[in-house]
Amino acid sequence: MGRRPTGDDEVPDLETDDPSAVHDLGLGIVAVDDELHGTAAIQPTMWTPGTEHLRISVAATWADALLGLHAVRVMTPRLPVTLDLDVHLFDEIAGVDRVHGRSRLVKAGRSVIVTSVDFFDDDGRFVGFGSGTFMAAPDPRLTMESMDWVLDRFATPMGSLAVPLAERIGCERTEPGVAVQPCTPVVHNASKAINGGLLVLAIEEAALSADPAATRIESVQVRYLRAIRVGPAIARAELHHGMGRVEVRDASTDAIAAIATTRSC
Repeated sequence: MGRRPTGDDEVPDLETDDPSAVHDLGLGIVAVDDELHGTAAIQPTMWTPGTEHLRISVAATWADALLGLHAVRVMTPRLPVTLDLDVHLFDEIAGVDRVHGRSRLVKAGRSVIVTSVDFFDDDGRFVGFGSGTFMAAPDPRLTMESMDWVLDRFATPMGSLAVPLAERIGCERTEPGVAVQPCTPVVHNASKAINGGLLVLAIEEAALSADPAATRIESVQVRYLRAIRVGPAIARAELHHGMGRVEVRDASTDAIAAIATTRSC
């Protein structure tokens, strides 16, 4: 969907032509008045290893889609790019079978779109929240399909995650505090770069491996600096009392692609 960007911005994953792991996460989205509502079943392959807690990277991938669609609605036909993304999951996420996300537009400025999302379980319990900021790609020649077309594509969940997410996309912990994630069609967004939500998996894995006492990452905030189209992505984390600082570089250029803050528990 949309033409391939030539700049360094991160495009929210709304559709690709390849067998993306985003589709395997099974998110269905519908418009309800001014909000966008998403629903997805949580499978054991989506849990943080050794727990029954949803991975923060799975929630981030869902959030990126739910939030990015508001930018599409405002910016069409311009292609939106993600500037910042944050997601926070409560202890109540443990053992939840299905998540419902409700996203809304907070502010549409002249150049930046601010959005917010809340997550609930089937009983209506508040289990997490997040937000994102977006802008139009600098190149005005980069365009999107219509909002109706995109919503039609997301109306029905498109896949199921048969294996753990890290295995599905080939993300590996190579040493304490370091995770490597290849750039392949499995993780591509519309610009053939690593999807911003899925890039959070490298951040999550690096932070977890840097803190042997941690069971999961409960909070993450990411600022995207440039897209990774060759890779692999290399995430390096430094932890202090559960607070992590993670830097992600594109191994092909050694350029910093994202910086993130995490909170483990």
